Amino acid sequence: MHEPLVTEFATTDPEQAHALIATAYQDNRLRVRGAVANYRFEHNRCDVGDMQFDVLHNTLTTEVVIQPLGKVVLLRVLGGEVQVEDDVGDRRLATGDVFVAAHPGAGYRTGMHGARLQITSIDLSLFAEMDPAQDGGAIERLRYEPVSLERARRWRSTVEYVTGLFSSPDVENGKLVLGAAGRLMAAMALDTFTAGEGEERPCDRRDAVPDTVRRGIAFLEANPDLDLGAADIARACRVSVRALQLAFRRHLGTTPMAYLRQVRLDRTRADLKDAGEGTTITRVAAKWGFVDGSRFSAQYRAAFGESPSQTLRKS
Repeated sequence: MHEPLVTEFATTDPEQAHALIATAYQDNRLRVRGAVANYRFEHNRCDVGDMQFDVLHNTLTTEVVIQPLGKVVLLRVLGGEVQVEDDVGDRRLATGDVFVAAHPGAGYRTGMHGARLQITSIDLSLFAEMDPAQDGGAIERLRYEPVSLERARRWRSTVEYVTGLFSSPDVENGKLVLGAAGRLMAAMALDTFTAGEGEERPCDRRDAVPDTVRRGIAFLEANPDLDLGAADIARACRVSVRALQLAFRRHLGTTPMAYLRQVRLDRTRADLKDAGEGTTITRVAAKWGFVDGSRFSAQYRAAFGESPSQTLRKS
């Protein structure tokens, strides 16, 4: 483990993208489909040695063959669609899904369709303390389907917490902090991506209307920071857009997008209440997707009976 090394990369050249992916994720074969003139690839990384935290954005349909990485790679789909083919099978993932990319010793093929991904890579050495028998059994218990919404929410919170430790350039992170962060990530990875007793598996999902609403609410509460549309929410609930909208209307008297707006307003209010010195309403509102100041103020007042500035003054 070493001090965080942060890198940012962007290109419109598929060959440059290929070179970066080959360096970051072992040698590979990359193919881009679509008008290359519209291609854009972005890759941001925080590298602390035994762990890497990446955000990857790829605008076109891109197929990549990844060689075995020898580490556990955990993905959260922030936007678009991803297809993974390996020994486990052919998986299709969408916005909000959180999953293990592949077995550390197996190669795989992935197709990214306008995808934006959060990628967390953890060296196998960090799992040693979680596997007292030293037989690799902990890794073999990993499962590869998208995890439940609750587990996805806890994983997101853990990644945000750990990366937050490394986000300030003015703070030095000693060996104790880095070691503790590594153990936390390994423990949470096993807790998140191995099956718990009695846990519902994704293939057990049903389309009963109350269940659709429950899943929709859980998905929106877990992912208010994502750029979501009704189709993304319906896909997460495994129902049609029309079925989703009818379910929300019938049981909640609102629409999925209106519910998402309220979740974001609640997060905005919480941030304003906990605001520190230098916090601005514009910045907090933009964080949660509100870019029209006058419209945001009207929605905020209608929801909470006071203006954003009144909430901020109380902090």
